[in-house]
Amino acid sequence: MSTYTEEVRKRIGAKVKLAAIGNSKRKMRDVAVDLINASDMDWKDIAAGCYLSKATIAKLAKDQTRNPQSETIERVFRFFNMRMSLEGEMIKGQYANQPKEK
Repeated sequence: MSTYTEEVRKRIGAKVKLAAIGNSKRKMRDVAVDLINASDMDWKDIAAGCYLSKATIAKLAKDQTRNPQSETIERVFRFFNMRMSLEGEMIKGQYANQPKEK
């Protein structure tokens, strides 16, 4: 990995709020938005690397996409050399699934 890439990953990692996704109201979409915005990269470059349109990335970055497709989120994660992990773990009752807000 190049020095530039390592530096970008460190900078993104320091800014992105990756903690406790499963135990909070944050969604994978929120993490993708954080990745895009924390990178300080041009949306056109991110879009090209994700093989998505610039409009799709812009809407995500501006937090205008309420329920993006999971493949879109995956593509953003992969572009930033991140991955989603669905490892099981015991969670406290207060963090168990709650009814959806209306």
